[in-house]
Amino acid sequence: QASAPVPTIRRSKNERRELMLDAEDLLPGDIITLKAGDRVPADIRILWCTDGMEVDNAALTGESIPEPRDPATCEEKSPPTHARNLAFYGTTVVKGNATALVFFIGDKTFLGKIAASIKSARSKSTLEIQIEHFVHLIAVVAVVVGLASLIANLLDPTPHPIGYIIANAAGALFAQVPEGLIPTVTISLMIASQKMSARNVLVRKLDAVETLGCVSVVCSDKTGTLTRGDMNLRDMVHFSSTTAMEAVTDFSKTDPADKDTLP
Repeated sequence: QASAPVPTIRRSKNERRELMLDAEDLLPGDIITLKAGDRVPADIRILWCTDGMEVDNAALTGESIPEPRDPATCEEKSPPTHARNLAFYGTTVVKGNATALVFFIGDKTFLGKIAASIKSARSKSTLEIQIEHFVHLIAVVAVVVGLASLIANLLDPTPHPIGYIIANAAGALFAQVPEGLIPTVTISLMIASQKMSARNVLVRKLDAVETLGCVSVVCSDKTGTLTRGDMNLRDMVHFSSTTAMEAVTDFSKTDPADKDTLP
């Protein structure tokens, strides 16, 4: 339903028009109506909604549990993703109906800004910076050695042909180029990637291995991101007598046919 038209109220020049518009035709200031199952076509502020309205923000924040929405104003310093009176482009209305005001569309939406940041040029890794610095250093050394060889041949009391002098200087210059640098770095990163795969870690880019090696602290959001988003039974309490309760954590010892176990 991403391309399904939404009921829209648009005011222009003291005129109120009720339209059915696609998401790409919406403008800031339009008032739209959403129901359960609709995709949010833009960044919107909820003006009215039914009790218990919920929005699935998994595509935006990674949270697997739908989040409630209400038209109440949030605190001024509250992050936009925590504001319950806002819904964002790309999310889905799970339950309830709402009337909302469009305030951002297209690339100006929260999801559009994320997409723009991904398309921008990525920053160089620590390994790339170090290799670039090393290559520049080697280039300076090679040029200095080549010039020194050229000057030495020109000042040599024994005359040499010009072709010999140029070939000697070029040979001294190119001899400084570390031809085995790229294969050495690549093989080292491949070995590190293989060791990571033994720990159930898949590496998509080789330079990420070196970057991960520089990490000392990892900060992550656990809920709905590193977990599967489902609930598992960890503890169970059943009545072993009429007055006592017993906590069980080893479920292999429980018998479903036990008469004393609660259904």
